[in-house]
Amino acid sequence: MITIASARLDSDKQIIPFHPQHLHSIELKQFELEYLEAFPDYFEYVALNYDPNRSWTGIVRGKIVCIFGITMLWPRVAEAWMIPSVHIKDSPIAVARAAKKIIAESASELGLNRLQICVRVDNVIAYRFAKSLGFKVECEMKEYGPEGADYYLMSRR
Repeated sequence: MITIASARLDSDKQIIPFHPQHLHSIELKQFELEYLEAFPDYFEYVALNYDPNRSWTGIVRGKIVCIFGITMLWPRVAEAWMIPSVHIKDSPIAVARAAKKIIAESASELGLNRLQICVRVDNVIAYRFAKSLGFKVECEMKEYGPEGADYYLMSRR
């Protein structure tokens, strides 16, 4: 299991193992609200499919800033996912620092050749965040999301 204690965090910030109950406490951003409206069972899907050894919740000053994880697709290939909250804007540097640490540790521990993510094309903040983590666009997937939006398939090796 990935150890994230070494991700440098201030005392008011923490990363804890994800529990499905956290989904009921997160305050979603607009893009995520649209996603949830189009896929009402999304939280149930996450609760049934997350990897308990590779899923976490980021908390700052008692508020959930994001829920995230890594799902193995098959040997050496995984997909990262994140559900950000409205509070993620309060700690962008801490979130980026922890994400870089987790990606590096995951790639090493799991022997990854490829880590991929899907980012909604019109979500400029998520796109910039993904680029800052070293992800590159491979293609644009038309009408991919449950809300009918276009998404980028992005990867890093």
